[in-house]
Amino acid sequence: MIGLGTVGGGVAKLLREECDLYTQRTGKRVELRRVVVRDTAKARQSGLVDPVIVSDDIATLLSDEIDVVVEVAGGVDPVGGMVERVLAAGKHVVTANKSLLAAKGPELFAMARQNNVSIAFEASCGGGIPCVTALCCGLMANRIDGLFGILNGTCNYILTEMTRHGKTYAAALKEAQDKGYAEADPTLDVNGADAAQKLAILASLAFGVKIAGSDVPTIGIDKLELKDIRFAAELGYDIKLLAAAERWPGEQWVNVEVQPCFIKKDELLAQVIGPFNALSVHGHAVGHTMFYGQGAGQMPTASAVVSDLLGVVSGWYPAAFNGLKLTPDLSEPAPLLDQADTESPYYLRMETLDVPGVMAQVTRILGDQQISLSAVLQHESRAGEVVSLVVTTHRARRGDVQAAAAKIAGLEPIRGQPVVIRVIEMPG
Repeated sequence: MIGLGTVGGGVAKLLREECDLYTQRTGKRVELRRVVVRDTAKARQSGLVDPVIVSDDIATLLSDEIDVVVEVAGGVDPVGGMVERVLAAGKHVVTANKSLLAAKGPELFAMARQNNVSIAFEASCGGGIPCVTALCCGLMANRIDGLFGILNGTCNYILTEMTRHGKTYAAALKEAQDKGYAEADPTLDVNGADAAQKLAILASLAFGVKIAGSDVPTIGIDKLELKDIRFAAELGYDIKLLAAAERWPGEQWVNVEVQPCFIKKDELLAQVIGPFNALSVHGHAVGHTMFYGQGAGQMPTASAVVSDLLGVVSGWYPAAFNGLKLTPDLSEPAPLLDQADTESPYYLRMETLDVPGVMAQVTRILGDQQISLSAVLQHESRAGEVVSLVVTTHRARRGDVQAAAAKIAGLEPIRGQPVVIRVIEMPG
């Protein structure tokens, strides 16, 4: 095993405590023979593994007694180079490393095939939720038309506290950090990068294309204002950081994005609260399916890692990896839709002086862009005060909505830039 942090400790615990059960299920005894870490002194004193098997030399994993290497160290460098050495030595790899797969997945998958081994990666997306297995096996009969996921528990916890309890972003983030749901530096979570990496992996599998994490346009939750959450509630919506991948109707184009979205309160995804994750998958034959559970944490993630390990040991996973043509090393780059050409309903909030004629000017600009309104909301105010003017649109082209927002920002009574948030319409 490479790494002995939180997840690695959970893997070691499961292998130690459930060894007999795993032997019964696979017919083979699974033993942890070597652990490679940077800080050997800390690992040897942890009590998690036999100190004798701890090393800082990757070469110790290349011996003939090792059949599978579990990588739970994380990051792209230097771990990527270690994984390449392991694959070149003919070892199967089990990894929870979304960053590595989102950046170098196709190259690593191809290298595994060249060396007649496999890479198992269920734990890289959604912690303990078996969504990778579902896409690769359980839903194989389907053409997948859409994925909509809450793929970051930190963001979902923060948004839950803001929507359900009226907390500010700063207060909710601090609470998440105090409870261990957010890192001291939460940037990769709150800016959407973590969810984008997971979406790239899942969308590549679902659509049979090649998508890198850098291909996913991303907006985080760190700029969300409490007033937009309150207006969402008034209009019958919740706000979630959604990772969305959609096959455009009647086209080969694929749209991928991560951003805060309005979603109707009665949708199942809107009911996912706290640090939980969920993935909604729409297949042409099966319809709607949803996978829900703990998307992070020691034991949920260790559960996925060890399940993958047992799949490799039993032989079924290597056979599936080599026999099925699903991983992105065998696919062409995705034909990504231009973001300006995507279509959806939208929410716009404008801060404006409460003077006569403002609404007429706004509606004229929207009409000039062929955008029709579905709702208008404005609270009472005194004449001359700055007030929030909120509109929601029917389905509209994103580029047209952005162009309208830019023109609205130029109106004399408008203060600042309008806030534009997508309203998600879930497939039937």
